[in-house]
Amino acid sequence: MSATSLFTTRRGEFRRIYGQLRRDRALFARTPIVFCEGDSWFATPLAMNLLDWLVWPAPEDETRGVPLFGAGGLFFRAEHSGDRALQMFDADGVRDKVDWFAAFEFDLVLLSAGGNDFVGDFLVELFADVRRAMSVDAALQRVRASGRYAAVRAALQRMIAALQATRAGVPVLAHSYDYPRRLGAPAVLSLHNVGLAALARSGLGPWIAPALAVALPAAADQREFARSLIDGYVAEVLEPLRADPVSGQVFDFVDLRGTLTREDQWADEMHPTSAGFALLAARFRRQARARLQIEV
Repeated sequence: MSATSLFTTRRGEFRRIYGQLRRDRALFARTPIVFCEGDSWFATPLAMNLLDWLVWPAPEDETRGVPLFGAGGLFFRAEHSGDRALQMFDADGVRDKVDWFAAFEFDLVLLSAGGNDFVGDFLVELFADVRRAMSVDAALQRVRASGRYAAVRAALQRMIAALQATRAGVPVLAHSYDYPRRLGAPAVLSLHNVGLAALARSGLGPWIAPALAVALPAAADQREFARSLIDGYVAEVLEPLRADPVSGQVFDFVDLRGTLTREDQWADEMHPTSAGFALLAARFRRQARARLQIEV
């Protein structure tokens, strides 16, 4: 493995490559083994996503010989678009992940989770009985009263605790989401980004604006609600996990809010373009390298 080569693997091939890597103890010792689980910010095929930019070096980095994770890295990728934290980290989900985590010497866990828990069906059901416009504060109060923040925090805490109990001390790094700027814009599927699957479906989403059409009909109010929803996720989920005396021993997150400030950096309502993800990944990579004690 060269200084910049990185492997991205699914379950079927991870075990084989890991076994081959272990035969060279010196190389194994300097190669980070990274466990990745998450949602579409790690998995979307519509662009080079956040995790893709960590796994594969950018062309200019490859040309300059800049290593992303020291002597490369071996990535176990379990992420799927549309996954929710409440689903990924329920009892069965945690058990499945811990089985894999216990079997290999992982150096770092990367998580992308929580965004899908607050959009789509959740918002549709939350505002199903609304018959007239309300204030942004009133709409946000519905989110807080639903207990969703606490439920997502508990799901993440369950996962972190299980990882700690299995292999103590392995750092866990998550991220916030950035503020969406194209409320109401659907994802566009094409032969270029998803291949023949595009012929069966014309697009996906939007996941936020339609659910707010009655409660918050003004575009400015929808944007303010989306920003506040993400701020609440940071304040009520990520920050308490980092401050917790138990989970905080290993957990940290990268605050990506305010990174993408232009509409052309967003592909749709919830997902950046490849170029947008590259900017987010630059921030995510710095903290991941620091957690691995690689010089940044």
